Amino acid sequence: MPETIKNISKKDAIFKAALQLFSHRSFDGTTIPEIARVANVGAGTIYRYFISKEDLVNELFVRVLDDFTEHLQVGLHGQMDTRTRFHHLFNNAWNYVMNNVEAFLFINLNDEATYLNDRSRKSFSRMWDYIAEMVEQGADKGELIKLDPKFVASLVYGPLIPISKRFNNDNRQASQALAKALEEATWRAISTD
Repeated sequence: MPETIKNISKKDAIFKAALQLFSHRSFDGTTIPEIARVANVGAGTIYRYFISKEDLVNELFVRVLDDFTEHLQVGLHGQMDTRTRFHHLFNNAWNYVMNNVEAFLFINLNDEATYLNDRSRKSFSRMWDYIAEMVEQGADKGELIKLDPKFVASLVYGPLIPISKRFNNDNRQASQALAKALEEATWRAISTD
């Protein structure tokens, strides 16, 4: 049972409670009164900020996804060679996932949901487009396999989903050796080396 949230703004408490509950119980398995209880606010307070539960999940989805996309871009620039860019991208994704397991699980539980609005879908597309653009540039240089860039991006992104679930369920921390081994295995899967 999640503990109540204290000492942050009401809206942030609602976001934090919704993230906890949506990532563990799903959108459909979570009610506004449960979110209110965990956020330590009245249910009516939630409706001051959000029109509906769908409005809340969409605001949260964009917020979490934009944060993830920002983390992916840290330290990356176009002048890097493909292998160095991949290293930064993979490590940025890995560090985000290991430090924000609930957020990453939330993204992947909701990424194809029918209740996502256009803004949420565009935010998700921006993240995929960012990774796919990097993959396409590497393929154009002959350094990455020539497939649809979004399929190749899936080879980078996809394995992080079950790994995050395992670490979340086992309450374990990942070692740097594991991160390095997974990075190398992923690089071998997508590179032409």
